[in-house]
Amino acid sequence: MRERVHIGRGPGRALRLEPGSHDSPGDGVCIVELASVIAGEPFSDHPRCVCKVIAAFLRSWNDRASHSARQRLLPYAQRVVGSRAARRVTRRRRDVCLTWAGADLTGNVLRRAMWRLAMRVRIFVLCGIGPAVRLNEGAGQLAARAVFARNGAETALQLVDTLLGIGSEPASTRDSANGSGNGAGNGSAHASDPELERALVERAIRANGNGQRQQEAPPSVVAPDESREPTGVA
Repeated sequence: MRERVHIGRGPGRALRLEPGSHDSPGDGVCIVELASVIAGEPFSDHPRCVCKVIAAFLRSWNDRASHSARQRLLPYAQRVVGSRAARRVTRRRRDVCLTWAGADLTGNVLRRAMWRLAMRVRIFVLCGIGPAVRLNEGAGQLAARAVFARNGAETALQLVDTLLGIGSEPASTRDSANGSGNGAGNGSAHASDPELERALVERAIRANGNGQRQQEAPPSVVAPDESREPTGVA
């Protein structure tokens, strides 16, 4: 029988998400720690049942958001349980997050590699070496920073919905997005990946306010300036 876990700082207290990590549910919970409790896993903000990209995004957003915006995450504690998926799905989620952070991964192999390298450098500067090495987590963390700085809670929740939807579409759609009819993804988004195209368009709409797509130059290996607004999309 699963042990009942008490959450919160006192009996009868309404559940509230708190920033930061906690030693036990009695000290409070963040959104990902709550997911670990729901899943029956050991209490942690890195539960095995949650996709690494999504968990990183949620941890970062949970810590940055205002109290009221943080509470809007509560329904996602249940939804993200079981979101851990195959590498191909995780990489597609990672690339969508990198796109929201400023990358354009719809070009050829070299262009995509340069963008990922630039994103690693940016993650290293802003988040540290660990997230830069673990790019799946770094991408989620960087996307949360970008959305927090440029958009708002509604956009953040929509992005989580998008990430959860990746991997749940019919097989024919997955194969088309992967650029292959056999579904054997290699972890790199195809140049015509509709998820990345949609992410680019949504990012441009929210950044420019008019939805017009502008030409974006390939990146250098130097991290793009975080203070600058996205220049548009290719």
